[in-house]
Amino acid sequence: MTIDRFINPIFSLLLVSMFFTSCNGQTSTNLTTNNTNSTTKKEQNPKIVRTLGTQCENVGCQLLDKDGNLWFSISGEGAYCYDGKSFINFTAKDGLCNNNVCSIIEDRAGNILLGTSSGICKYDGIKFTKYPVPDTLSITCMLEDKDGNLWFGAMGNGIYRYNGKTLDNFLNSNKEEYNLGSNNQLILDILQDKNGILWFSSWNGGGVWRYDGKIFTNFLPPKDYYLSNEDGRTITNSVKGTFGNFPAKNIYSESLGSITDDMIFSISEDKAGNLWFATRRHGACRYDGKSFSSFSENEGFVNYGVYSILEDKKGNMWFSTEKNGVYCYDGKTFTNYATANGLVNNSVFSILEDKDGNLWFGTRWFGLSRFDGKSFTTFSQYDN
Repeated sequence: MTIDRFINPIFSLLLVSMFFTSCNGQTSTNLTTNNTNSTTKKEQNPKIVRTLGTQCENVGCQLLDKDGNLWFSISGEGAYCYDGKSFINFTAKDGLCNNNVCSIIEDRAGNILLGTSSGICKYDGIKFTKYPVPDTLSITCMLEDKDGNLWFGAMGNGIYRYNGKTLDNFLNSNKEEYNLGSNNQLILDILQDKNGILWFSSWNGGGVWRYDGKIFTNFLPPKDYYLSNEDGRTITNSVKGTFGNFPAKNIYSESLGSITDDMIFSISEDKAGNLWFATRRHGACRYDGKSFSSFSENEGFVNYGVYSILEDKKGNMWFSTEKNGVYCYDGKTFTNYATANGLVNNSVFSILEDKDGNLWFGTRWFGLSRFDGKSFTTFSQYDN
């Protein structure tokens, strides 16, 4: 099935959202200004600022490194490192491959790897060097597995694995009976669970992929999901050919034990070993190793887009949403936090917990908020 009209807006969304010992960059953005979005007494704090004049960006909260530094990405503005006192902005003029950064991780040697629209850069705390992968690849996500292999998603090219010598490509031109997305999987997140199993989330109708080291297994919603047009795609002749008379009068139920959406933004694992999937239209979905369960409107939770999920040090689950701020789940009840509580914007793309247990939320329109458990503080030059 051809879904170019559907995929192109998603590519655009991805490109604007993604989104060592010290931060030794060339440009400091240690702007100190009054915080107008805090729910407590106004105070002075550093803020990330635009240095390249881009507009309407989304902040990606990417990494807490081993030294406690926080790393953020903003498409078109490079990467920002926060050491607890000030922000350092890294851009192409400092040696970064490209100012569009979609993923930041730390390898076992302590190097910071930055996935960009022009391949991967390695930062050793002093300088940037080109990582040995093609700079024609636009990187969407990265993970270093327990064996030291680097896995990364590439726009329109599925998944790659680099073992230090060779580069292998997977999930490129895969076809499944109910997988109505592009043949080339658009992978937005990679996770290795406690058992060493790799999981890949697809953002173009591919659901979730599981890799046990030998075979890939695809998890998709049940047939009723497509027959009831839950995916919301344009009905084409190829779709009709796959499912017969389309659409049927089926009513999709999220209680079928299957994954609840075929577009997954991110994956996380809680302390109990459950996997959580942030879905495009059906809230959060939890997998206990046997079956999937839905966390959406039946639990008083958002029943639309979820971007990221994180379990904090206290065991609470946090969910960032497309338009309803963030939710905290303590195992019994959901608590919603939004702009009325001091959050800078209700469209929240990413969550990161720092070494002190503060939560950082990257939002639409260049927004960055920190939550200390009581109040929110804005750490960005927010001007929407």
